[in-house]
Amino acid sequence: MFNKILRQPVMNRVLYALIPSLLVSIYCFGWRVLLIVFISNLSAYLTEYLFLRSKKNAKVSMAVFVTGSLLAFTLPPTIPLWIAALGSAVAILFGKMVFGGFGLNIFNPAILGRTFIYVSFPQQMTITWAKPFTGFPGGFAQFTAGSDMITGATILGHFRNTGAYLYGFKDAFLGTIPGSLGETSALLIILAGIYLIITKTAKWQPMLSTLLSILFFSWVFAPAENPFYLLVSGGALFGIVYMTTDPVSQSKGKYAIWVYGLLIGFLTVLIRQKSLFYEGFMFALLITNALMPIIEYGIDKYLIPMKAEKKA
Repeated sequence: MFNKILRQPVMNRVLYALIPSLLVSIYCFGWRVLLIVFISNLSAYLTEYLFLRSKKNAKVSMAVFVTGSLLAFTLPPTIPLWIAALGSAVAILFGKMVFGGFGLNIFNPAILGRTFIYVSFPQQMTITWAKPFTGFPGGFAQFTAGSDMITGATILGHFRNTGAYLYGFKDAFLGTIPGSLGETSALLIILAGIYLIITKTAKWQPMLSTLLSILFFSWVFAPAENPFYLLVSGGALFGIVYMTTDPVSQSKGKYAIWVYGLLIGFLTVLIRQKSLFYEGFMFALLITNALMPIIEYGIDKYLIPMKAEKKA
């Protein structure tokens, strides 16, 4: 069963990049974090295995563990384990296998699973948040997050509702704030992004274009506020590094890839500022994934060649 795994070094490097953030998340919220990640990965693996078991010589791809881990990192530390398992199964089945398996999906599976959980179980995703442990040994000496919970909106929701910062920039940057597992440390996420670029695991273009787009449109929609604070106080930075760079669902066009990041950033800020949802990145990425085939065709296969012909 577990010997039918397609080894993929690129996917291994993504998992390596997640390890520092995982350790900080355990420090902040306890060892239950590791259980959430394990359950999410187990569910993802079993879903793909059961789907492929009737096919001769078919192997489960290492990408399944990337999907399971990324999904887990988008969930709060208090999420019921069965919801994490269900979301992971949905991510693999409807985000990947229905399109034909690895390399054929048009949507990012982890974000699709996260969106399913967010829409189906909003109370478990948005109502209560665990306060992170502080001081040594922190969560390394605890299994679950402390009993001291915060009821209400996240740091982004509090800011939009009141215009006040719930935590300082330093806390948001280092990750000592309530939130999902992947929001633990913006610093470590940035370092992970650099590692992925240096090792040629991920392209830098979608990271840079999405980052600049979010900063620019944050300034446009809220010119009086610090756009860098809005960037590090939600899940957008995690999504920029790990989700926009998905080699399967990201734009493949030389020029369209810049439009890809620009559109994700614009929609993220627009949804944050003007909709009922405080965190718009997941919807922005799914919408952009759906639009990219026609955008790629329009830019890289029609517009650019047409301009080249006119110059000639």
